[in-house]
Amino acid sequence: MSNQQSSSQLISLHKDGLYLLDLNKTTSLKLDLPFTLPPQTEPVCILHCHGMMCLTLKDNNELAIWKPTSKNFKRVPMIKPGQTKNLLGFGYDRVSNDYKIVTIIDQKTYIFRFKEYCFFKDRTGTVLDHCMYWIADRSNKEKSILCFDFVNEEYSNLKVPMMLSGLEFNSWLDVSRGQLCVISHYPSLEDNLCVCRREIRSGLKIVRWDSDPWMNIAGNDEEPVDIRFACIARNNEIFIVVRSLSEEEEDKVLVYNKEQNEFIKVPFSSRSFESVGKYE
Repeated sequence: MSNQQSSSQLISLHKDGLYLLDLNKTTSLKLDLPFTLPPQTEPVCILHCHGMMCLTLKDNNELAIWKPTSKNFKRVPMIKPGQTKNLLGFGYDRVSNDYKIVTIIDQKTYIFRFKEYCFFKDRTGTVLDHCMYWIADRSNKEKSILCFDFVNEEYSNLKVPMMLSGLEFNSWLDVSRGQLCVISHYPSLEDNLCVCRREIRSGLKIVRWDSDPWMNIAGNDEEPVDIRFACIARNNEIFIVVRSLSEEEEDKVLVYNKEQNEFIKVPFSSRSFESVGKYE
């Protein structure tokens, strides 16, 4: 897996709809949805696996499972109608040859199996192999990575690598060259950003996290940088979406250029990014 390239596409929600962004051609394609998404004032969950998408529908009572090349989709009822803040995961179980949805509500895990088309409860978001990973940000506690195994239907916790103690930082999970990565942004440290990759020596046990060279986002700008999203895409490059400082300005997509040692703008047509994620 070491020679695999990262995804060259992002899925992005804008005020006027859902778009597929091509990082190679720097083009955007508006998707023709056979269903209605929630209003702009409500959060939209967008998950994907092997080209399939899992999205929340209007009123947050159902999920839609849809392949962009198809006009048909499947509906999956929510455990709690109207839920918006519970973790959702969507992945593929290669052993049972089945897609699964996992959600955590009130400290209980619910798993939806498509072959049986129902949720199972009381079984104790980035996919790598057969596992889904989330960053869990708990108040008054260290950040951790929640791992759910779609095959064994079990979950575990990993510690988020913290390069500098005592400083606030935001993190995103991704996969690069078959390795789980954590992208961390330190706003108070001159807007520096670092990527940590896990080192595995035996089984799936993480022995340690290795850090890539640090990157600076702000450059000569004095204003702090507000990052909406960060990922590793295309040729294993670091992409970020930076929130605009005012309504008159545009959100920007930036990519890190190693030779110039700086982030440069990707020329997408101007839009405000409501949410964005990788599409593979």
